[in-house]
Amino acid sequence: MKIKKQLKTAGIIILAVVLMLLLGVNSWRISAPTAVLVAPLAGLVAVSMTIGLGTVSGVATALVGGLGLLLLASADWPLVLNFLVLALLVGWLIGWRIPLGQRVTQQQLIWLGIVAGISEFILNLVQAALVGALTGAGWLIFIRLALLPGVLTALLYAVLVGPLAAFWRWLGRQPEEQEGDSENSPQGSVEIDLSNKDKHKQK
Repeated sequence: MKIKKQLKTAGIIILAVVLMLLLGVNSWRISAPTAVLVAPLAGLVAVSMTIGLGTVSGVATALVGGLGLLLLASADWPLVLNFLVLALLVGWLIGWRIPLGQRVTQQQLIWLGIVAGISEFILNLVQAALVGALTGAGWLIFIRLALLPGVLTALLYAVLVGPLAAFWRWLGRQPEEQEGDSENSPQGSVEIDLSNKDKHKQK
């Protein structure tokens, strides 16, 4: 049972990584004086996995997806670090994991998405400022360039993180419900003891 659950979680993580790669490859890019800034749009998949299945699944998605984007030349190390930090931050806010049996309302998911969007906006500006300072081009120029894409990315986080998290939770819970129904349902032949009824009739 435990192995089946782990395999199911691994399958969901693989699906999330594929979605993360698709978003990362198609994220918009900004040409800065000494670097190219990539919008951290793919990170919303890792954040939604953190809310849906827990911090371990979210960090695993961020790490594997980030390494895949590095190999595809669609991300750099600061961007991967952005994914990991945000997944850990959101994981800390939710207490590392929300049990699948616990009911999460739509309003709670909306608020978590808004918090994730605001956190990503701040992280994005900090990352842009650090890149600008380290490359010598000036942190203020990089912040100005990253401001509008950062706002758009934060809005997408706020809108998409909640529904994606609900989808991951549904995937993680659905087979368990089916297994639970099969375990609760009677299997094989059922014997009914009528001896007591016969005794009552004889009396």
